[in-house]
Amino acid sequence: MLRSAGRSLGKRRLVVVLVVGGAVAVGGFLGLLLRSSDGSTAPRLQGGRLTLVAPARRKTLPDLSGPTLTPPPAQIKLGGLRGQPAFIDVWASWCVPCREEAPLLARLWREHRGEIRFLGIDVEDSRGDARRFVRRYGLGYPSVFDRNASMADRLGFFGLPTAYLVDRQGRIAAKLVGKQKEATLRAALSALVREAKSSR
Repeated sequence: MLRSAGRSLGKRRLVVVLVVGGAVAVGGFLGLLLRSSDGSTAPRLQGGRLTLVAPARRKTLPDLSGPTLTPPPAQIKLGGLRGQPAFIDVWASWCVPCREEAPLLARLWREHRGEIRFLGIDVEDSRGDARRFVRRYGLGYPSVFDRNASMADRLGFFGLPTAYLVDRQGRIAAKLVGKQKEATLRAALSALVREAKSSR
């Protein structure tokens, strides 16, 4: 009887160890998925102000182009964003955090439309679902239809949503991975506008 109880207790301990070990492994894997793959483009938020990547360390945005989700025009070129700061959002209609963030992005686009260009890159989606998403949330800025995520891959996107802050010279000033707080996005856009005005 005691031997049987001991075996049973041993099995329970083994199950607990396996469950806890599995949870730690899954947690670590999710942590890797959610963190930025390039720490040099992770911005810092202090006292309500966001610090962008130092200009000397910024990488130039690849000169990529892709078909527009809703033409015209038929194509959008990332190189065409130079001359004005830009905000690029990589999203998909099936992405829950993208849906949660979309109303805020629509508001920010309306507030900053004269100062910052907004562009979306819709990945691994159907054109119909993506267009319904855009209409539902009032995203008035253009999006690239990147069905196979080849364009987003070249940018080095890391999960959905991923946003890129681009300076007037077409360089990546910051990368925001995952759904962002309103304060972070507002601070990021304000930092871009301030920098653009000071460099004129």
